[in-house]
Amino acid sequence: MWLRPPVVLGFRLLHDMRGGSSPKTGSSRGYYCRALTGESNYNICINCDLTVSCNCQDFDGSGLIGSLKGQTLAEVFAGPVVRRFLETLGRGELPTSTCSRCPELAVIPEGEERAEPRAGKVPKLGIMIENTAHCNLRCHLCDRQLLLGLRDAKFLSLAHLERVAPMLASAQIESVYYFNLGEPFLSPTILDEIKTLRAHLPHTRIITSTNGALLTREDAMQAALLMDRVYFSIAGVDQDTLQRYQKRGDFEAAYKSMRELVRRRAEEGRRIGGVRLPIVEWKYVMFNWNDSRRHIEEAIRLAKAAGVDRLLFAPGHAPTREMSLRYFSDRLLNLQGELTDEGIAFDFNPVPDELRA
Repeated sequence: MWLRPPVVLGFRLLHDMRGGSSPKTGSSRGYYCRALTGESNYNICINCDLTVSCNCQDFDGSGLIGSLKGQTLAEVFAGPVVRRFLETLGRGELPTSTCSRCPELAVIPEGEERAEPRAGKVPKLGIMIENTAHCNLRCHLCDRQLLLGLRDAKFLSLAHLERVAPMLASAQIESVYYFNLGEPFLSPTILDEIKTLRAHLPHTRIITSTNGALLTREDAMQAALLMDRVYFSIAGVDQDTLQRYQKRGDFEAAYKSMRELVRRRAEEGRRIGGVRLPIVEWKYVMFNWNDSRRHIEEAIRLAKAAGVDRLLFAPGHAPTREMSLRYFSDRLLNLQGELTDEGIAFDFNPVPDELRA
């Protein structure tokens, strides 16, 4: 599972501290949702049972807006749930349990009529696909059992993917984020899934996120090589720091897989504009137990040794007592790293703009 950092309060505080907008505390003008109105490249998710959620953290189902079992994407976004959500937001109220911490929540611009909520729109820029709700890890704070009880199917079948892919092609989706609340490479048909997407969406960027432990399988490695970008979520620089958050995780296996994908990319990766794909990024989620200067410097050293294109430090979604305050104050991070929408990044290899997710 990959938590996109803007979801957490800490990231909003960082933007406030470094010149961004302050956290949303209420609006007399009302709200709208960037994801539901087609302005976002992220967060709308087609779940593994073909239900559709309006956000990437829909553990309780409050964000369900439709199902592709009986609807098209266009019908979902023109449907009654999306209309109700947008009308509720327009009144200045929040329709789901995750709206308050979602980066897609936006204040209606001054001068725009509150009584006329924006219409739902298929997100052409990007969409998420969750191919499984299962995971090989048991991460701290992850409510896996609640999620599994919500899904009618725990894996996205190839037959259902064959139904979904033409819809995405028809909508001219630019990016597919092939992950959400499970581990994508846990699927036994992952290679066929990516081949199916490539057949229907030859020019669409395909991005995934993984904990890395399962790329030891050849079919999984081949699937990763067909991606445009692969994020490795490795929350530590050794087994002790990793397993504090990613319970059942294996640091050596994950790091070895990341390094091996970089090596295989050099030999077998697709080439676009002189750049070998997939772009490989290490996402290091920070908490107060893995954020010392020693941890930061070791992560940078290991990232360079593995040959990854980017190392991203991101604030962990955790209770206040476990949050990383050093994420906001460490001089090495804040003076040498680049603040992005996803976290603080260290780029080691140039990536063309057209390949950035």
